[in-house]
Amino acid sequence: YINLPQIIDESRENTRTFKYTPKVENYIFAKELTQYCKTNFNLDIHPIINVVVPIIPKAKFIDYFKKIYDLGFDTFLLIGKDKSNIQYPGYEVTEASHILKDYFNNIKIGGITIFHRENEIKRIINKINHGIEFLVSQIIYNTSELEKIIENLHLYNIKTKIFVSIAPVTNTKEIEFLKWLGVNLNNINFNHDIQNSSIEMIKNIILNISEINLSNLKLNKDITLGFNVEHITYNNLELSEKIIKIIKLKLENLKLLSSKISNLK
Repeated sequence: YINLPQIIDESRENTRTFKYTPKVENYIFAKELTQYCKTNFNLDIHPIINVVVPIIPKAKFIDYFKKIYDLGFDTFLLIGKDKSNIQYPGYEVTEASHILKDYFNNIKIGGITIFHRENEIKRIINKINHGIEFLVSQIIYNTSELEKIIENLHLYNIKTKIFVSIAPVTNTKEIEFLKWLGVNLNNINFNHDIQNSSIEMIKNIILNISEINLSNLKLNKDITLGFNVEHITYNNLELSEKIIKIIKLKLENLKLLSSKISNLK
């Protein structure tokens, strides 16, 4: 899967670290990317189209998604409103998910989870009850809040997939941008070597998530954790590729262990 954000100009209290630059619509880029990969590498990719739901007027909602669906894309990540005190023209995420599930066949809907957010368990359960099949997290640099979420989801016997977002950073400007985005960096200490510091944190996350998945498998729990590897700037693409290679190696090891566990049952 290729997760494609919808880039919009957001207004927040603090000054934006990186200037907003308008981009081509993500579904247009997705079409070009799928064609390019197929033509040049005979590779089929599956884009996840991110949509900021509240900014789409309700009268145009179905037409907007039908336009994308007719291009051959059936997997969407629904993003909610940025500010709760503003009246938006569109639907709430849960309303949107319910409408889309009724209108389209074979559509897959995902939502966002922010592990440290108040009442996040209730939010997750509400989203799942409205047809959301998978979740993508906000970027994290440790798994403490994730582990609390997993424990609570087990208590409610929740079945879902969560893709945990990770992203390397290389300088203070990128860290400030993460703060501007609302990423929780409390108790996160990057040392003087920010790049290697972030890589080590991400390696620990990969290890912890692999262990959580293995534990869930042993206990027959229906929560699967995956990864959503991001890059804060284009300069970090190579680092993100390095992280993907680390993840692939861990996944191969996990498959071997999973096979052994299955044979023991």
